[in-house]
Amino acid sequence: MYQNDAELIRRTGMEQAVSFRFGIYLLRQCQQLDWLRQRDFDMEYNKNGLYPKRTPRRPNGVRPDLIIHTRNSNDSNILVIEIKGWWNPESRDNDRIKLEDFVHQDGEYKYGLGVFLDVGPSGCVPAYFIDYEATSIS
Repeated sequence: MYQNDAELIRRTGMEQAVSFRFGIYLLRQCQQLDWLRQRDFDMEYNKNGLYPKRTPRRPNGVRPDLIIHTRNSNDSNILVIEIKGWWNPESRDNDRIKLEDFVHQDGEYKYGLGVFLDVGPSGCVPAYFIDYEATSIS
């Protein structure tokens, strides 16, 4: 993404555009694996069946940036990603809390992996969330 879309990343206020482009690159890679081709890949997906997606610490609703899952089921939630651009002054804590709740294996969603991407102008710093009790691994 930094090779092909550097200008997009350097612009300010383009977080959804960066998320979309990253999603395209991720989808291309995922389609090369048979078991992932059978999953749904969604951006800003805020539904849990017919109801809003909620977590214990986000009871008013939550909308992850990117997810790989099976729609209308919480049995195959693979990956949840939150992306924050370098220009965004908001705390990263809300994204981390969201990811912790999504990967909690005693919770409703049980995602296998959560990833927080702190996108900088020339590089990205990822943090990985494997379970609610685990701290991020950089």
